[in-house]
Amino acid sequence: MDEDTANLLCGTPVLPPHCVALTFDDGPGPQSAELSLMLGGEGVPATFFVLGESVERYGQALDTFRDCGHVIALHGEFHRPFTSVRLAAHQLRRCRQRIAGYLGSTIWFRPPYGIGDEPVEGYAGPVGWHAHGRDWEITYRRGQTVDGCVDGIVETLVRSDGGIALLHDYAPYTEFTEGGLNEADLDLRIVEITSRLIGRLRQHGFSFVALPDPARQ
Repeated sequence: MDEDTANLLCGTPVLPPHCVALTFDDGPGPQSAELSLMLGGEGVPATFFVLGESVERYGQALDTFRDCGHVIALHGEFHRPFTSVRLAAHQLRRCRQRIAGYLGSTIWFRPPYGIGDEPVEGYAGPVGWHAHGRDWEITYRRGQTVDGCVDGIVETLVRSDGGIALLHDYAPYTEFTEGGLNEADLDLRIVEITSRLIGRLRQHGFSFVALPDPARQ
């Protein structure tokens, strides 16, 4: 994915002008509770698109998400592309069953890799994004920097007058272990990235909002 390329999937909600919604994929992870508390302290709402395989390892963070008033949404059971609506429904159902007590009346979903631009009955979405800064390249130590990540997101959102920012509070366990890595090999900097991003966006006068409920048909 190119850092300047939006991926506005068909269920992506429209935000008010000059507003930003922060969204986090692939968690929860070891820094997710700290991230949630920092966001809460800043008065910034967030949406966490969780993976079932991550919930299995760090599910205790969901209590912090809920206590801080953030929205818990679905990313699937495993980080695999949704190649059909049937597969999407199956993956979402498995993840939903794990965390049913944490979900609200509107259950947002985002397909892994942003692949699968089709609605799934019973869910809101698929939710895309307007900006990202390749933060996974920091996690995997592939040359991206915190400053480069934040700059990329801010520059894109300034051009678009706001929108949905894509970030990651963990990496898929099956993905990094299949690549021969363990958790100690990851460079998890999401708290630092998000803190800097909030400050920079506020300097540009942006407000932070939650994803709006989808229009009732």
